Amino acid sequence: MKKKFLIAVAICASLFVVAPSVSVSAAEVEPEVQVQSEKSNIGVAPCADEIVMKFRIINGKKLQYRRWNQTRGYWVDKHWIDMN
Repeated sequence: MKKKFLIAVAICASLFVVAPSVSVSAAEVEPEVQVQSEKSNIGVAPCADEIVMKFRIINGKKLQYRRWNQTRGYWVDKHWIDMN
């Protein structure tokens, strides 16, 4: 046990002696500039879903609404919700 500890201490001590003599430098890199031409066909695509409110009137009195996901094509709400 004592022998393993001494070996570990010797390795750490040798790293402290060798590490300062090694110099490390980073190379300078020029940033890439992206130029977009006016004739490119790049368009803007929406990332969020488009939610549309759908309304209905029951018996000429009761107003209800429900949300429809226009992007994915399904009802967001399970049931119609009363406005009043």
